[in-house]
Amino acid sequence: MTHVPVSVVVVSRDRPDALRRCLTGIAQLQYSAFEIVVVADASGCAAVAASPWAADIRIVEFDRPNISEARNLGISHAAGDIVAFIDDDAVPEPSWLNQLVAPMVRPQVGAVGGFVRGRNGISFQWMARSV
Repeated sequence: MTHVPVSVVVVSRDRPDALRRCLTGIAQLQYSAFEIVVVADASGCAAVAASPWAADIRIVEFDRPNISEARNLGISHAAGDIVAFIDDDAVPEPSWLNQLVAPMVRPQVGAVGGFVRGRNGISFQWMARSV
């Protein structure tokens, strides 16, 4: 199966341990065509630079408490046909990108989101919606 190129944008501020955990999950994705763009403060950038995946991650330094601006900065550095956002305190399941990208082949779909489990791993913070 041919995969559409995806840019996974992770914004992180003051949570280098959470960022490392998130990147560990991203490294296990079962999707062949994606890049990682991390927009982070100095401690997050240092965590990425010290990680085993540093050579494969585009690091963008940003240290202001403005997630919208940080995500827009991530988009400006993204090369994929699709941009997927994940929070630094989230860990994706291995099939996350496959499931997220699948509906995008339909021309009437402009945006998608996935189920989000709560911190307890059982309840949901977010479920299916359509607009």
